[in-house]
Amino acid sequence: MTTPKVAIIGAGLAGLTAAHRLLSRPSPPEVVVIDKGRRAGGRLCTRTIDLPDGRRPRFDLGPPVLYARRPGDRTRADARAAALDEELPGPALFTRRVVGRVGADGEAAGDWEVSGLTATDGMRELAFRLIARHGDLVTFCDHTVAEKLERTEDGWRVHTRSLRDGLEAAFGVNALVLTPPVPQALELLEQNKLTIPDELRYTLREVRYARCVALYGLFAPATGLQPGGAWIGDGPLEWVLDNFLRDVSPVAGAVTALARPEWSEEHWEKPDEQLMELLIPRVRAWVGNPLDPAHVWLHKWKWARPQNPVRMPCAVLRDLGAVIAGDGFCGAFPDPVDAAVASGEIAADRIGALLTELTRRDARYTVGRPRSLTLEIAVTSPQEALAAASNGANRLELSVGLEVGGLTPSLGAFRSARAFTREAVPIYVLIRPRAGGFAYSETDFEVMLDDAKAFLDEGAAGIVFAALTADGRIHRGHCSELVRLARGKAVFHRAFDFLPNQLAALDELIELGFERVLTSGGATTAETGTTHLAALVQHAGWQIEVLPAGRVRPENVADLVRATRCDQVHAGPRRPLEDHGLAARPLLAPAMGATTELDPDVVARLRAQLDGFSESLS
Repeated sequence: MTTPKVAIIGAGLAGLTAAHRLLSRPSPPEVVVIDKGRRAGGRLCTRTIDLPDGRRPRFDLGPPVLYARRPGDRTRADARAAALDEELPGPALFTRRVVGRVGADGEAAGDWEVSGLTATDGMRELAFRLIARHGDLVTFCDHTVAEKLERTEDGWRVHTRSLRDGLEAAFGVNALVLTPPVPQALELLEQNKLTIPDELRYTLREVRYARCVALYGLFAPATGLQPGGAWIGDGPLEWVLDNFLRDVSPVAGAVTALARPEWSEEHWEKPDEQLMELLIPRVRAWVGNPLDPAHVWLHKWKWARPQNPVRMPCAVLRDLGAVIAGDGFCGAFPDPVDAAVASGEIAADRIGALLTELTRRDARYTVGRPRSLTLEIAVTSPQEALAAASNGANRLELSVGLEVGGLTPSLGAFRSARAFTREAVPIYVLIRPRAGGFAYSETDFEVMLDDAKAFLDEGAAGIVFAALTADGRIHRGHCSELVRLARGKAVFHRAFDFLPNQLAALDELIELGFERVLTSGGATTAETGTTHLAALVQHAGWQIEVLPAGRVRPENVADLVRATRCDQVHAGPRRPLEDHGLAARPLLAPAMGATTELDPDVVARLRAQLDGFSESLS
């Protein structure tokens, strides 16, 4: 069996973190990293200039310092970039340095010293260390563009062209990780006519980036700057840095000035000469005159910093065997550098799950459409369990009280259902102690634990449940305990449809270890939630199953499967049941609840529709 191959486009911090995590796996894939920049690092950019006299000043042009906070801002830094460096060989890269904060008008003074982390020899050193860590295990193609992404039977063929000598090459890989800024990643997909779910595309198109004009050069050595630089609250400049004081440059007077995003946006179209005329007087106020006008340069960052990153950690494109990652994701992180690290780590985890799935399926490392589609049926009694299994159900969900969304059944009903079906189909049991919302008291939760343990001990294939906090988020504590009890055979039920950001919630469920999520895509029916379900199916990737539910019927199931590309559906077709025992008291009967039963004919028609659809794909 050959070793799987992964191509990562973009050698910024997200792409290199993904490569590092993939190559640190017990059975690492072959990894090729492609970047159009001259060296690794992306926006962790450190530039060295060769001067005629032999001196080599060095300039940080990207993030000036890591984890600096304005006075009064007590947001905690996750410090993932610093933690990543601690994993790598060599002395500590980062040093904490004092930053001189010049507040904006009306900004209150803080009660602590402003500081942040700088990197010895420049921010790009972290990227260099990540590549050096794996040596010959990673193929690094810098100053190279990915010109064409071609889908193949085994995954991808990535066509590249070197910007140094025009040399063209092609890499055959099984999986793809895209880590450029989100607009560039989308453009690359569109140029190659690769489609992604509409909802995901609309979500990612909303990600915006601030621009930044960076001026750098040799100036009269600064005397008043702090080692961490000057962080300016007003005016065209946001940062002024002396790279010599920061142990970045061996040459004194190597200064970087970063313009404020608003100023950069306003003046973006101006020629470089005019931008220098506008910025040099501002820089001169901090560090003095340029030593030589020829030794002042300009760099423009079109995608300097995400302004509204999405909350999910990455975007999984299951059918393409690809993941989009970068600092445009992980919006809960306050620092883009940590967002990039976290996104790269989770992207590697998602791709790693794909590689595991590929290994299980065949030696060519391809994932095809399933040969059959799973039909799960909701049942409320042993008789219904037998009828569902006899008419083509592959899996059952046992509950009672469907008129209120389902409640925990009795242990006796479960035992009988297993006996009636002769254990021919797996039975998952709903754990829901009461009707109403999904924020449970500790007493409710103890009941859920006791019920779950009892059913699992009796042979339940798994449990179906959900637990939310009072403010409508996933209750991680309750969910993790039940998932652990079920050893991963846990399904998050349609409380999922009440969550506000379902793509990000899906990532939480993956992290918690759920096997499956039952959902209508947040709509009243699966049919009306098709667009969102399609995005969820893709984003679920290879680590959690998406089970569409909500009035799934024979007349719409084939279109639902075709549109969402799901491999399973959940249905609970019911028909009225005349109860002669209640007919004698028609005024009292409604209080006893509507009497219905499973419609086995509809189950059989659902099975036939799914089988017919599967055959049409073969």
